[in-house]
Amino acid sequence: MRRWFLLVMILLLCVFATGAYAEIIVGTEITAEDITEFYYTYSTSTDAPFLLRYRFYAEDGKKFLYHETRDGGGWPQTEEDIAVSGTVELTEADWAELFACLCDGKVNPPGDDILDGDDGPWMDLYWTGDAGQDQEFTFASLEKRAAFEELCSRLAQNHILTRFYISRGGYMRPQSYEITLRNGNGFIRENDDEPRSMDPGLITELQDIIQTYGLESWNGFQGSNPNILDGESFRLELRFADGTMVYAFGDNAFPDSYDDAMTGIDGILEKEKMSWLAGTYRYEGEGFGGDFTITLNADGTYTFYEGPLSSYLGAGTWNTWYNAVYMTEDEETGYDLSFMFGVENDALIYIAMGSDEFIYVKVSDGERFVRQGETE
Repeated sequence: MRRWFLLVMILLLCVFATGAYAEIIVGTEITAEDITEFYYTYSTSTDAPFLLRYRFYAEDGKKFLYHETRDGGGWPQTEEDIAVSGTVELTEADWAELFACLCDGKVNPPGDDILDGDDGPWMDLYWTGDAGQDQEFTFASLEKRAAFEELCSRLAQNHILTRFYISRGGYMRPQSYEITLRNGNGFIRENDDEPRSMDPGLITELQDIIQTYGLESWNGFQGSNPNILDGESFRLELRFADGTMVYAFGDNAFPDSYDDAMTGIDGILEKEKMSWLAGTYRYEGEGFGGDFTITLNADGTYTFYEGPLSSYLGAGTWNTWYNAVYMTEDEETGYDLSFMFGVENDALIYIAMGSDEFIYVKVSDGERFVRQGETE
């Protein structure tokens, strides 16, 4: 009998102790002045991996918010995958707004949730009465969590595009582009090619297109028109540093402003590709008395010189379509010439079909012009 009595007492003490601890409420036992640090972390290992972290903390009598977004790269995420980060000094009003979001939330000893493999968010709160031990935090409601996330995004001003993916197919040859931002540097992957550097300024222009044509409002769009047999399909994915994500898909059915938005996006992709291809390329064969070179300028103009014995300096405009370069001579030169090249491993590959012949040098189909400075 005594043994059962002791067992019941122990169980009751455990229940009371657990219940007492579970009743530690922000705003009741923990004041705004008590809070020393608060962490909010959301992380996913899916393709592409993503991590978003906010850290509020007090230091030397001041309040701060540190924010960090890791996007792309491999798993697990490392500091090399940081897309956007920064520290913001907070006003007392900012801290009070944070406290209002945390108010009525509960703290508990750390559990095993982080081992369950979900995406979070995981939240830890430190305060002056916890002897420096981190405690798991739970918002009082979904509304307060949403208000907290909106506050973080506003304070950090980190609604910045970190990943853009577009694929298009149908009547056109399937084409995909993935653009990412990491450590302030831009990268672009075209189809299954290796990523290459991209001017971050173009990513800013891309975000302007997204805002101008309201691509965020496309989120959740999934349209299909089975009555069209040979049309266009698309898939769009966007991700921002504050965790905002957009997904849209269409098969011969499109959101409002689709055509205008795609025209703007195509313009940016064309500008990036022309910037990447700009340079001087040397013919691997024999030029006319010396090197035969083609120079592509990023502004869409070009020149070519078939060698020192040539009396003609070719000049005109060029553009790209898929993985090909198209060159057209200026009419002022008196020559009605056009040329087409494939692009492969920093070389231009002459495509005889659809191209005119050069004036002094006979270039055969498949011969290469290698970018100067590159290994031949």
